[in-house]
Amino acid sequence: MNLPDWTTGGFPPLWEVAQRLAGGSVSSEELVDACEAAWQQWHGAINALVLSDFSAARAAARDSDRRRRAGQARGVLDGVPFSVKESFDVAGWPTTCGNPALRGHAAQRDAVVVQRLREAGAVLLGKTNVPLGLRDWQSYNAIYGTTRNPHDPSRTPGGSSGGSAAAVCAGLSFFDVGSDIGSSLRNPAHYCGIFSLKPSHGLVPLAGHGTGAARFGEQDINVAGPLARSARDLELVLRTIAGPADDEALPYRLQLPACPYRSLADFRVAVLPTHAQAEADAEVAGRIEQLGHWLAGKGARVDWHVRPDFDAGELWHVYVTLLRATTSVHMDDAAFADALARSATAAVGDHGYATLQDTGATLSHRDWLRLQVARERFAAAWRSFFTGYDVLLCPAAATTAFVLDEAGEPWQRTITVNGRPQPMTTQLFWAGHSGLCGLPSAVAPIAPFGPGTGGLPVGVQIVAGRYQDLTALRFASLLEEAGHRCRPPPRPAA
Repeated sequence: MNLPDWTTGGFPPLWEVAQRLAGGSVSSEELVDACEAAWQQWHGAINALVLSDFSAARAAARDSDRRRRAGQARGVLDGVPFSVKESFDVAGWPTTCGNPALRGHAAQRDAVVVQRLREAGAVLLGKTNVPLGLRDWQSYNAIYGTTRNPHDPSRTPGGSSGGSAAAVCAGLSFFDVGSDIGSSLRNPAHYCGIFSLKPSHGLVPLAGHGTGAARFGEQDINVAGPLARSARDLELVLRTIAGPADDEALPYRLQLPACPYRSLADFRVAVLPTHAQAEADAEVAGRIEQLGHWLAGKGARVDWHVRPDFDAGELWHVYVTLLRATTSVHMDDAAFADALARSATAAVGDHGYATLQDTGATLSHRDWLRLQVARERFAAAWRSFFTGYDVLLCPAAATTAFVLDEAGEPWQRTITVNGRPQPMTTQLFWAGHSGLCGLPSAVAPIAPFGPGTGGLPVGVQIVAGRYQDLTALRFASLLEEAGHRCRPPPRPAA
């Protein structure tokens, strides 16, 4: 095989194998074989790719190889093996979102993103693990078990796209497509030391994602996006899966604004390494501060601790309320009735997370419309902010990957930040800060400054203006070219 020896950590990125496929120095079938070998080596340690069909993938790879020999390749992704988050439909496969009650469910057709990737010739290997209902910063459930971080199996790979990040990190697939409504693409990339993109809201169709009513249309705040081992890979995947679908494809065409910059020195950079609303641990905030100073040394204009002109506490309140309003579609009638009863007795002005869960889930349409006024105010502040800056650098999560903790519910747990316990839900600030207004956010590892505690990766969230996805990706690519690359995890114990 002409690939690097994956058992020693030589994980090639998508763009590299795509070039080799085009040049004929490697075949798609060899790539599938390499992914299966990586799966055999890693599966027992990390349990990331929880549904797979390597026989079907190998057959699809042979079809791709025949197309290339005939000069009929479908594009750059033709023959590249990929995985997809379990919450996306694949025809004939279960979509459960970790719910045992849906174990027997089989999808009738592919989700739009899966369909587009297959039409581009990409080779589906399988599905990656998620938490129950996609509601955790870990990835475990009663059907498929627990997924672990390849850099340290005692720690989380993140969630809810944790299986996606772990699979890509360990070389089980060349890229994955996950989803993000509460940092579900961003914290896994940060925890596992890879790249991800949370695209601008509405850019990538979500049809065929989730369960029940949520799978049929665009969902508020939620997005689909890629995870990969290179920032260059993210744009290749984004251009394949983005754009209007179904009736909207008739009048609309996608044309993302290009990024004109060619060097890091061209960028106007705002750095927000921590925030009083959601304190970041020193090893995360410190690496981001180092990055800011390093960028200034490269000639970039860097400003510190700047932020849009809005009340961050109010934004967090609105974000969590609307987040739980949109995820209430997953609740059964009994759970909704319980939430309704609790919200009726909640104290006026109680903005605690437990209360916001219930008030958001049972929000009236009238109150939902009122919150749109606040959201537009936040969006206007962001638009003003990005007239002076090209990107905002901030944490994707408050800490590096934390030790697995499956006791109780996510909102009942804590993490340790600067030696003190912090409610785990506080991390939602770093998700909603940009996510509420639909802004794109890339995550890139910042490896040259060294790993965090225990050799764990540290990433930076790169936020850009609405629909300036290519600006966030260009910045991430330039960081990668300067040495901020994905580093492979240590080999699993035999």
